[in-house]
Amino acid sequence: MKDIEKNIAEELKNNSELAFSTSDDELFKRATVTANNQQGTKDLLALGMASIWVVFVSIFMKILKPIFKQMANNSKTINKTTTNNGNK
Repeated sequence: MKDIEKNIAEELKNNSELAFSTSDDELFKRATVTANNQQGTKDLLALGMASIWVVFVSIFMKILKPIFKQMANNSKTINKTTTNNGNK
């Protein structure tokens, strides 16, 4: 591994053609754009997952709402029956 590092260092010293021709500012701009694109992708994915959950919750609430109402009515009927039987 050290031999590879030495060879690379020697080649960089000997060949000026291998020197970096890109300025630091341009490298920072590229890095920023790349980071923003990656974060944007993550944000879109998170937004998509959140919207899917909202859709599922709304569907389940539409399905379960009548069931909850029926259960509430049954419990009221049971309570009235229990109260009436207790008063006899």
